[in-house]
Amino acid sequence: MAKRSRGAKASKKPGKRYSVAVTLLISVAAFLAIAFLILTPGDAIIRFFVAVAVLMISGRTIATANGIPNSYGAYLLGGKRGIKLIEGLSKKNPRLWIAFADWGLAFSFGLASYFLFGRYVSKKMMALGIGTTLAVLFLVFPYLPVVLNFINIPQISSQASAAAQPAQGVSPVFLIFAIASILGGFSLSTILLIFISGGSILYSVLLFLASAVSSHPNTSILTQQVPGVAPLIPGLTIPFFAGIISLFILLVVHEFSHGVLAKIAKVRIKSIGAILFGIVPMGAFVEPDESEVKKLKESYQNRISIAGVSANMLTSLLFLVFTIIVLFYLLPSISTGGVLVTQAIKGYPAYGVIAPNSIILMWNSVQINNAYQLGAAEAGYTGGKVNVTTNEGTFALTPVTGGKIGIDVAPAQITLSYQAANFIYAIVALSFGLNFFVAIFNLLPIPGFDGWRIYQSKIKSKKVLKAIAILLVLAILLNVLPWFWTIG
Repeated sequence: MAKRSRGAKASKKPGKRYSVAVTLLISVAAFLAIAFLILTPGDAIIRFFVAVAVLMISGRTIATANGIPNSYGAYLLGGKRGIKLIEGLSKKNPRLWIAFADWGLAFSFGLASYFLFGRYVSKKMMALGIGTTLAVLFLVFPYLPVVLNFINIPQISSQASAAAQPAQGVSPVFLIFAIASILGGFSLSTILLIFISGGSILYSVLLFLASAVSSHPNTSILTQQVPGVAPLIPGLTIPFFAGIISLFILLVVHEFSHGVLAKIAKVRIKSIGAILFGIVPMGAFVEPDESEVKKLKESYQNRISIAGVSANMLTSLLFLVFTIIVLFYLLPSISTGGVLVTQAIKGYPAYGVIAPNSIILMWNSVQINNAYQLGAAEAGYTGGKVNVTTNEGTFALTPVTGGKIGIDVAPAQITLSYQAANFIYAIVALSFGLNFFVAIFNLLPIPGFDGWRIYQSKIKSKKVLKAIAILLVLAILLNVLPWFWTIG
């Protein structure tokens, strides 16, 4: 949960009209500047740092005009509004809210939760938590590639499945993740993944340096590495409007859940609000009285800490259902007037036969209105030749395995209904994926993360806990490194 900065001091608040005028003017100017950077081609790293500078300056100006403390353009907009809503939610079936938090402890720490929280988390809730872990591993994971379609990092987005096809086979990394998730919950598995990925990236950097010393630098060693952690920047690494909406949903459910469990424990809520960087919402906060939280029993402290993770996981599962509905029912029903062939791939049946910029209209006797119907036709291929009808004629082709004829495609017509459906798709898919990633990432024993307080209550040696936190931070920094040379 976010805390107010003690070091920053607010200046005397200026007049209300002046504050509103400056806020509107700077907000519009910053929005136009960010929009220009998003639409302008060029080096993404340069655009990223220019965007950060714009947000930093606009945030500092807006905060100063309103007499709000800020830190490098980041500021809090807080108040009492919303506290009554949290109080109302806490009074509606508090036992269910406590069970909700216990469920989070169970899937967060797996079988180990029996030894860590067995004094107050029931065996039934632990079983439900383990069941959730298994469901996530085998039912949720196959659809996570859907989210990668909306992340603008080539090494990540190139792995995305265009139609949420389940992954084939079981990789060693997934097996390690699955075993660790069952034994120690998503907390242990996330820690292991961060270390494994960071170690792999460090090894690749050392290999590259060795090749550079030998006068034969091999840059492919670096570019083959995938960022294990990457910044979520609306407009640059994720879609702008859909990204902001998804982040807003994520942050609100996370912080409100912290607040509700705090009120159930009779802790006073001091304020509630949003964290902004420039004009972009970067977080939400519910500020309980920390002095009261520290006096609570360990069970209530842990429940308050884990509530945000529980909320994000539940939200992720709900948005997975919405994503499946949109992906398999809404999008295939939107006609784009056929499928435009952007290029034919050399070595495949369509190469030299179907010309680029032609429009596919039929697959045998099946009408093709959009790319989803083409994908379904390809998936249903059972062998032999197929007749592919385009606006330039009909061609008999023998697809390769999976029905592929070797073409890259795009919508033939960008209709309003197509744009609206894809906007909804972006929101639900990002909400599904981001809530899941934030839920498991928040379990890390790092100061400021939800897992930190829980680990503090279980690991009595401050030196050991601090050492783990430092190693994790270093591993996270290593995971970020590939982003700098893979961002498009």
